[in-house]
This record gives sequence, C-alpha cells and structure tokens, in this order.
Amino acid sequence: MYVRSQSDDIYGDVWTEEKAYCVEVEVHRVQDAEDLLFSPWREVSWTEKKREELRENLTLYKPSFEALSKVRVLLLGPVGAGKSSFINSIRSVLYRRVSLLPIIGSVSEGFTKKLKCYDIRAEKGGQPTALTLCDAMGFGDSEGTGMTLHDTLAVIKGHVPEGHKFQSEASINFNTPGYRQSPAMEDTVHCAVFVLDACKVLSYSENLEKKLKKLHRMISDLGIPHVVLLTHVDQVCHAVQEDVQYVYTSRIVQERMQKAAELVGLPLSFVYPIKNYASEVSVNCNTDILLLSAVNQILQAIDDASEDYPSAPQEAETKR
Repeated sequence: MYVRSQSDDIYGDVWTEEKAYCVEVEVHRVQDAEDLLFSPWREVSWTEKKREELRENLTLYKPSFEALSKVRVLLLGPVGAGKSSFINSIRSVLYRRVSLLPIIGSVSEGFTKKLKCYDIRAEKGGQPTALTLCDAMGFGDSEGTGMTLHDTLAVIKGHVPEGHKFQSEASINFNTPGYRQSPAMEDTVHCAVFVLDACKVLSYSENLEKKLKKLHRMISDLGIPHVVLLTHVDQVCHAVQEDVQYVYTSRIVQERMQKAAELVGLPLSFVYPIKNYASEVSVNCNTDILLLSAVNQILQAIDDASEDYPSAPQEAETKR
C-alpha cells in the first residue's frame, strides 16, 4: 500500500520520509473527541495535595459571622436528583471510604419524606464540623405534588422542626407540631442548594421550571445565598465517566450546566458539577476534589452573604 506523508498540526509528520510503503494500516476513531475542548474552562488542580487542602478547609471551617457556630445548608430539587446521595458522598469523602448509610433510595415519588439534618463529621465517630446538611422532600412537577413553595420557605426561615413529615395537602402553619414562632438564627437555613440532574435538565417540565425560578426570586428576597449542584455529570459524557477531571473540558457538561443555570435563573458561575458515589466501593481522588470543591464554594457563598446582614436572614427581610 502506498502512503503519502502529510503534516499534522499537533504531531507533525507521521512518516519520516515523504513517501513510504506499509503492509498494514490500522485506523482508530477517537470516541467523543469532538465533545472535548482543547483546554478546561475552569481550572482545577487534580492532585492528592489539593484533596487534602480542600478536606482541611471543610473540617476546620468556622463561619465568618461571629453569631454563628454552625451553618445549615438545605438541599432542594426534583425527586431523584441526588440530594441524599450528595450527603452520603460528602461523608464518604471525609471517612475516606464509601459510606453505606440508609438515607438514600430510589422510588418514583421520592425517598425522603421528612426534614432531616445531618452533622458532617471530620471522621467516623469524630466531632461534627461547622457544616450541617439538611435533606427534605423533593419537588414534584406541579405545585400540588412534592414539597410546596410555602413549606420550602417555612423551612428556610427556620419555622419547621427536624423530623417534620411533609404533606402536600397539609401546609405548615402555626398549629404544626413543633412549629417555631420566632426561630433563632441557628434554626434558619444559611444557604439553599438546588440539586439538578444533568441527565434530565433538558426535559424538566415547564411547571418545575416555573417553581424553581419563583423559589429563586423568593430566596433572593430573603437575602440568602443559593447555588446549583449538577449531579450525574458522568452519565452524560463518556470522558467524564472515565475520569471526572475532564468535567471542565466536556462540551456537553458545559451545555448542561448552562441549562441548569437558566432553569433556576442564576449565572453559570453559581453552578457546580459533581459526581456522587453510587456504584463505587472505594473513594477516588478526583471525585473527592469535585465534591469538596462544591462544598468549598457553598461555604464561601455563606461567608460572602454574611457581610450583608447584621443579625439573622429573616431580620434582614423585615428591614427591606
């Protein structure tokens, strides 16, 4: 077979001579090559040193607002987006092994029915960090299904006791058992996190989008920071499935992140992709870094927002 050498922009001449003869030729197609950018659009250091630095940032974190000793982060989103799995994954990162906790499940109407707050500990059996992650009922496709906007705001303002079982047909009110009439600052939510599924952001219903945008406006009026976590990014891009360090060079992940931002009404810079531990039996450095980076951004958002309210978030609302 006769082959003429051609110059390649990246590798130069493939053949040392202008003309060459070969007996066999193998042609290989690079799968998903067009889906990857030449350089990442967000810089991340994928090293063991970075993982330990981020882990230490979380375990040693103290709120910049002196009135707070702990911060409460509420996870919100559609059923099955991965809210409970995120809590399990953060615990896995800190325990340095995949944690097998009975807080997740897979049922169409949603696994979580109650408000449950989880202390995030620096190690198994260790002292709690300053971060508490709160899980609640998932959103349905309409106001009449899943957790309602009314109940969501009641949780954020600190009126709802832990363990409350949500019921779409019975809104939280003054007669709800354990209702806090005048919640303390530590009872309120200090950051709301929208958890969306990268596999579904293109097909979420119009009703759900309206709910997300309306909630975004209401939370903004309260002066409470909120961000978006985009889960299952490994399931929309083969390269990311192989190694999450490709997450910021993946065109499809970038597009799904942009869509997630549009669904809520936030800038793209407020969206953080993650991969929860699901099928793995051991933790992975790059997956840990992606998870811890998201937590670090959440804590920074809380500290940035604390500069704008002199006491409690709900008091800031009263002064508007």
